Amino acid sequence: LDPRNIAKVADVLTERLVQLDPENAGAYRTRASSFQQRWQAAMSRWEKEAARLKGVPVVVYHKDMSYFLNWAGMREAGSLEPKPGLPPTPTHLAELVERMKRGPAKVIVYSAYNSPRAAEFLSERTGIPALMLPFTVGGTDKAKDLFGLFDDTIGRLLATAK
Repeated sequence: LDPRNIAKVADVLTERLVQLDPENAGAYRTRASSFQQRWQAAMSRWEKEAARLKGVPVVVYHKDMSYFLNWAGMREAGSLEPKPGLPPTPTHLAELVERMKRGPAKVIVYSAYNSPRAAEFLSERTGIPALMLPFTVGGTDKAKDLFGLFDDTIGRLLATAK
């Protein structure tokens, strides 16, 4: 979920479409150019907005947020999953509660497809807000396309991780 990768994917996708359908190459390239211009303008805006998130410690549900955290300069302070792909356990959550008492995160994030139970459990015991992020297009009402996905993700984080 690193927005820098979207522009790269768009370029590769465009060239593949041109190979598969050379008769419409001009249309694909025109649309790709328009997308890239809009994407770069959005990237500039997102970089300015996300600058306020730099260094913010967060607890993640799963490592799926690592690309976004890296792009935004945020710091992973813990994970609800004891190991990637393993559901949160009572023992691991108890350890996280203790760790957050020593060095709390600003927010606990989980994706729309994750159960909120572990995030809410940790939130109730630490006072750290739990925040659902869309993670993918359609993950929230505002994440209707790629632009909305990043607008909503950054907006939610800025509103919660103060």
